[in-house]
Amino acid sequence: MRLRAHHLICLHFFRGEGYTQAYVENLRGILSRAESEEIEVVMGADEVCQPCPHLREGICTKGEEQITELDLIAMNLLGVKPGDKVLWKDIELSGIMERWKKYACFDCEYKEICSRDERW
Repeated sequence: MRLRAHHLICLHFFRGEGYTQAYVENLRGILSRAESEEIEVVMGADEVCQPCPHLREGICTKGEEQITELDLIAMNLLGVKPGDKVLWKDIELSGIMERWKKYACFDCEYKEICSRDERW
């Protein structure tokens, strides 16, 4: 499985809200697989992005530069780089969430959904 670094954080807060049905089903499948598969950290569009209506020719039309910036922040906080392999169970959020919220969540459209989670 291949995931962008910011998805390694954000997918922990997925609740099946705020997305198209196809997108929701894709995320559920990814989360199910993440429990048992190794995850390769990648830059650029990943398995989460594939059914997204904002993906055009491998580029996010909502702002690829901003999303790449999120990936760089997430890599720094998680201590990973492109090509690294991680296990879902080893992704530790407790020490990074205050910084993640400050730099990544302040203007996110899903902030209200994520903030309902006690880990957020």
